[in-house]
Amino acid sequence: MEWEKILADAVQDGSIRELYLGKIPHLKTCNNWREVEPIGWVDHQMKLAHYKGGLVKLNDRIYFVKEQTINAISEFVKLSFKHTITVIKEKDQTKKEKGV
Repeated sequence: MEWEKILADAVQDGSIRELYLGKIPHLKTCNNWREVEPIGWVDHQMKLAHYKGGLVKLNDRIYFVKEQTINAISEFVKLSFKHTITVIKEKDQTKKEKGV
């Protein structure tokens, strides 16, 4: 429950922390894709995974949708991502907080 509150506000000023990106659930299926609101496009290589797809909002929750899923539903629903979300690595985040 606590992570859900943190993740709801994870994207701020067009960026997201790498830690939060790894905890965002993946949206694979949906009853009505027209209810999905695109937030931004992500293309980020993590240590063990490559996140390439879109961040979306559905029922006030944030989800990650893989590029393959977006391509598969594209003939039925057009999801356009106008913004690119930058991913802040943890070591960069600590420098930013310290003012370096």
